Order: sequence, then C-alpha cells, then structure tokens
Amino acid sequence: MTRWTAWALLLALAGCGYHFPGQASVLPGGGTRVHVATFTNQTREPGLENAVRNSLEEEILRRGNFELASESDAEVLLEGVLQGLVYRPIAFSNADEALQYETILILSVSLRDPRRQRIVWRATNLRESDSFGAVPGTVVVQSSQFQEQSTLNQQNLVQLSDVQLSESQKGEAIERLLQNMSRDVYNAMVEDF
Repeated sequence: MTRWTAWALLLALAGCGYHFPGQASVLPGGGTRVHVATFTNQTREPGLENAVRNSLEEEILRRGNFELASESDAEVLLEGVLQGLVYRPIAFSNADEALQYETILILSVSLRDPRRQRIVWRATNLRESDSFGAVPGTVVVQSSQFQEQSTLNQQNLVQLSDVQLSESQKGEAIERLLQNMSRDVYNAMVEDF
C-alpha cells in the first residue's frame, strides 16, 4: 500500500465517523463534567470502594477528555456497586497446596443525569480478573509484568514466607485489576456500550 493510499484510507475512515475507542468528547446524557461517586461496597474487602473511586478518577484525568467535578457541578454522576471480589485457587501442587490464585472483581456501574434524575448509561455484572502466584516457584521474576510492576525483587522471594509472598502478590494483582477495570469502564461508558 502506498503512502497516498494509506492517507486516503485514513481520511475516509475519519469521514465516516470512525474513531479510536475511548476518544469521544461527550458522555452519554450529553455531559463533559463527571463526578465519581463512592461505590457501594458489598465485598468483604475494606476500603475497596475508595480504591475503585481513585482508580476511576485517575483514568478520567489521564485520558483528559472530561473534567472531574464536584457532585453539585457535575453533568453526570458515575455510580456503582462492587458486588464481589473473589479469590479462587487455580493451580495446585501434588500435595494440594494452592500455587496460583485468580482474583475476580464483579461490579455494576451507571451514569446518572442529576438534573433529570435518570440513568443515561448502565453496565451490569462487569467482570475483571487477574491471577497471582502464591509461592516463590510460581512467580516468574523474569516476566515483564513482574519487572515493571512488582515492588519485590528476586532476593525478597526467598526471604518471604508463602503467606507474605501471597499477600504481596495479591495486592499487586488488585492494582492491575483496578487499572484494567478503570480502562474498561471508561471505554464502555464513552462508547456507550
């Protein structure tokens, strides 16, 4: 394909309304100023509602298409319910010791127009998942994910008990889970999925 053909294709796509995901300039309901409410936390994870709110606010700020506003100044309110946070073992040793866990977050979110008191967008039972190693032999320290995101190094792995390592890895899995959830919720609400 020549350079001119590529440019023509890009112009044609731009003319037909095509855009990259998450690039819309108006939220469902017509707003650009959004307030992220504290979600109802039905999980057993204390403080998860604050972490979710912070993560969603960071995603909105990072994207830069919309303005965070106070509840009284917002054109739309992002609200939701954290329905579940599940940890389940997915890999076992020969002695039935859990080696790896999957973390699943289940939530429902909505955008509400406070002036008209109506829901303008809703997504129910969204699921995000991530996994983490629970013992040193299951943590791949050479992986890009470990090297970019972990606060541990290879020496830490041998010094920590399995419980300490599992809790550390669980915390990092939740961080990844929140980042992925925020990205997916943002894209879904902006694209009105």
